Amino acid sequence: MREMLEIQQKSMLFVNMLSEGESLSQNQLILLLQLKIKGGMKATEIADFFSVTPGAVTSMCDKLEKLNLLQRIRENEDRRVVKMALTRDGESKVKEIFLKLPQEKITNIAEVLVEVNELMGRILRIS
Repeated sequence: MREMLEIQQKSMLFVNMLSEGESLSQNQLILLLQLKIKGGMKATEIADFFSVTPGAVTSMCDKLEKLNLLQRIRENEDRRVVKMALTRDGESKVKEIFLKLPQEKITNIAEVLVEVNELMGRILRIS
């Protein structure tokens, strides 16, 4: 348990380091990263990820949309479904965030986290 708590604390420190000097909240930065990784997300997926209400998601996305970092895209099949995706400025912001750290450190962190995730998945039988 101690190791898991330490990993969680260090993850928070990592996010703090990435958000240092940024005008965006940590949740907004994390949302930008999630949108980059997932290639876009529906509002309900964002609400589930952050464990917040749809109203909170709307507020967070409104702010990012005003900054031209995020865009709302309606699906052709069902116009009621809205997907949030990064704009070009949003893509640039994600790159800018990760340029704060030397590429070698990011690569090392990523390699270790992949190994930890795979091991945890095998132990817990989660894919």
